Amino acid sequence: IRDPELPALIGQIVIMGGTVSGPGNITPAAEFNMYCDPLAAQTVFRTPSTKTLVPLDVTNRVELSYDLFNQLPDESTKVGKLLHRLLPRAFRGYRQQFGLEGIHAHDTVTLMTVLCPELFTTKSMAGDVETHGELTAGATVFDRRRAPTWRHNMEVVTDMQKDAVIEAIIDGLNGWIDAE
Repeated sequence: IRDPELPALIGQIVIMGGTVSGPGNITPAAEFNMYCDPLAAQTVFRTPSTKTLVPLDVTNRVELSYDLFNQLPDESTKVGKLLHRLLPRAFRGYRQQFGLEGIHAHDTVTLMTVLCPELFTTKSMAGDVETHGELTAGATVFDRRRAPTWRHNMEVVTDMQKDAVIEAIIDGLNGWIDAE
C-alpha cells in the first residue's frame, strides 16, 4: 500500500469478487475481479480494515429476467430511457455468451448488501487470494477447517433473501424517477 495510513481512514470495504465454494467465471478456479490483479486483491484481503466479501457464489443467484422490463420505469424518464437502451444489449450478450435468458447483476447485488444489509446473511471467515498458481492465480481460498490456523479477516456473504433483493433492486430503479 502506497499510503500506510489509508486503511485506518476507510470505515469498511465491500468487495464483489471471488468464490467460496463454486467455480470461477474466468478460469475454473478464479472469479474475474480477483484474476485481473490477484496481488492487489490479496493486499486488500490482508489489510486490517473491516471487509465484507460478496462472492460470485451469491451474486450468481440473482438472475434478472427479461420480464423485469415490465417493472422498470418507462422510456419517458431519463432512467427508463437509459435502461431500455442498455438492457436489451446485456440480455443479448448473456444469451450469446452464456446461454442465459437473464443477466447477473453482480455489482448491483453487492450494492444491495450496503443499502439493505438485513436481506443478507454473513459469516466471519479467514480468506486470502492465490497469486502464483499456474492454474489457480486469482482464486480465493478460505480456511474452513474445524480449527482454522488463519485469523478471520472478513465477513463473507453466504446467503440472501433473493426475491426481496430483486424487489429492492426494482424499487431502487423506479425510485430514481423521483430524483429526476
